[in-house]
Amino acid sequence: MNILKLAFSILLKPKDFLQKDFIEKLSYSFTLRYMLTLALIGPILSFYSMFIIENISIGKTILYCITTYVLDIICVYIFAYILSFFEKEGNFFTFFKITVFSSTAIWISDIVDIHQILRPLSSLGLLYSLYLLYIAFKNFSIPSKRILAYISLFVILYILNALVAESIVQNPLVAKILKEI
Repeated sequence: MNILKLAFSILLKPKDFLQKDFIEKLSYSFTLRYMLTLALIGPILSFYSMFIIENISIGKTILYCITTYVLDIICVYIFAYILSFFEKEGNFFTFFKITVFSSTAIWISDIVDIHQILRPLSSLGLLYSLYLLYIAFKNFSIPSKRILAYISLFVILYILNALVAESIVQNPLVAKILKEI
């Protein structure tokens, strides 16, 4: 299956592609490749924007790109683990797939990272990912009360991800180390 074709299919027809049967039949390895590929969009375009356009140092730019990429992946695993811990129906791999495919809009919206002034538009990707998450949870018969709690947790992880990435990159100790390199 083509990764980009599936990504746009999820964005344009989420109710068809976030069905329980469809998600469960996709392999873990395909889902992992899907995540690792789409999660690269933001860091690659941020590299271009930060280093080429804004003239930020190469060390700080690379650190930011690697940090955001790794934290995005870690957040997917944390969220899937938490869901598998609290939900009796389903397992880690099912919730991993739900989290990955629901994050499609966030990763695709990272296209706006190419220009600093457009970055606030990536919030639209977060909002659409919350909608995708809601659809997937409904298709997996998760009770409405828990859906709100899980979506809130997703937002908290998203915010923590951004705060941790920025705190690492803006850390004075890190800046000192990067100057010496």
